[in-house]
Amino acid sequence: MAMERLVCGSEAWDYSADHLARYLFAAEYAKGKRVLDAGTGPGYGAFILKQNGARHVQAVDCDDETLSAARKTFGCSEIEFLRDDCHELKKVTGPFDLICSFENIEHLKSPMLFLRAAARLLSPGGILLCSTPDRAGTPSFVDGHPANPFHFHEWYRDEFQTMLVQCFGEIEMRAQLRSNALVLRTEAVAALQDHLAYLWGNPVRRGARWLLGIFGCGRSWPSITGLRAPSIGDYPIVDAPIAPLVGKPWCHFAICRRPQTEAVA
Repeated sequence: MAMERLVCGSEAWDYSADHLARYLFAAEYAKGKRVLDAGTGPGYGAFILKQNGARHVQAVDCDDETLSAARKTFGCSEIEFLRDDCHELKKVTGPFDLICSFENIEHLKSPMLFLRAAARLLSPGGILLCSTPDRAGTPSFVDGHPANPFHFHEWYRDEFQTMLVQCFGEIEMRAQLRSNALVLRTEAVAALQDHLAYLWGNPVRRGARWLLGIFGCGRSWPSITGLRAPSIGDYPIVDAPIAPLVGKPWCHFAICRRPQTEAVA
């Protein structure tokens, strides 16, 4: 089955700042805690949590090959990588003080099954940190489904919160944004690329480049796409009411407390 994966060291990794920002935010909640990283993928998030003081991390994914690579790259005594289905979470050993589920719930056919399992596995004072793309900031749906072919669901903020309150008594909704600076920088790079394409499209300039190439005097121009590469600070996680002042919608980020075990009865 095809999966949407961010592979450490790949070309896409240069644009992984939003993923790293979530785990660095979660690190403040993980110190001294027993943590579950649900949908760990390559395992870098579990490693970040452990390095920032988590007492023990169980990290689950549904793909054996991905888990094998995670163990090889990030394996240590304090991280346990397990193959498990996030709909059920039957192989992990709770209770947990913290469960992280970042950009995973939209990949599940039945997200409520995961939320019930998370509520069951958390200690009474435990916290679920859950993020998912903000439908307000993603491409339009196609035939009633998310444009991203790997997603079963995408939600507006009120829809996502309504789902969460069925399993948690206290929900603090935050927003992860693309900062205004990143948005403007991305637009500026696109404009610069268009301008350069126009200049180099001139027939005289094309001919000159061709002649220079024949005589071995041509030069290859470096890519300018790196100018729009984001930093972790370009994806802040902020209180939802101030989000419009800071940037554009990217992901919902929910801090869920008071797990309702009766929701899993």
